[in-house]
Amino acid sequence: MEYFAIFTVCVISGVFTGLLGIGGGLIIVPAFLSILPLFGVKHFSLHEIIGISATCVFFNSLSSLYYRRKEKFLPEKLMTKLLIFIMVGTAIGAYYSSFAPYKLLLSIYIVICVISGFLLKKDIQVEIKNKTLMFALYISFAGIGALGASIGIGGAILFTTALKCFLEKSTKELLPSITLIVAIHAMVAFGVKLYNNDVTLMIVPIAILSSLVGAKIGVTISRKLSSNAISNLMIITLVVALTRVTIELFKP
Repeated sequence: MEYFAIFTVCVISGVFTGLLGIGGGLIIVPAFLSILPLFGVKHFSLHEIIGISATCVFFNSLSSLYYRRKEKFLPEKLMTKLLIFIMVGTAIGAYYSSFAPYKLLLSIYIVICVISGFLLKKDIQVEIKNKTLMFALYISFAGIGALGASIGIGGAILFTTALKCFLEKSTKELLPSITLIVAIHAMVAFGVKLYNNDVTLMIVPIAILSSLVGAKIGVTISRKLSSNAISNLMIITLVVALTRVTIELFKP
């Protein structure tokens, strides 16, 4: 029963990865904190849960990337630069997540979520005319990578918001590239967590199997949805993430 409950949660997170390009930490973290213990699953520490989230997000994004391998990605030169900044930011965030004030990180995340939701809803774009603005995009990706790795959730939608602001692309057009970005982000976070012995090894085979199932379902559904529908789902997901993090912030 315990393994089936964990597998179910991981499959659901995989569906969200395939559907919206998000890693699935939004599902995994609250489920392991509050829901799975009701079904007899042992209580994991917060750091263990963030490690579990990094594990599932890594395999979810790899499976989604495989299913999207024939779709169109952003130009290679741009992706390479973005991924370098993401890897640096993610490594820093994953390493210092054990030391940084957790509630401070949550507060920063809430502010960024509110801004991202506004930008997604209003579909605001910034025309890149000089290297300074492009560098701002790179720095924002490093910061998002660090923040997402620190608290275990929420990086993908913030990546999407940043790209939509700087590039004239629809949300649906960005999904393959976002999936690749999340995969690299998750790979670095997973590697650092593994190095720090924060990965629960019994989760790995469950994460692999569940990602193959969940990601396939999510990618299949996303191909049938309009870009506007996907954007609206992202906004809903962002509101859920914001609610969850706010509750966590004000816990005694």
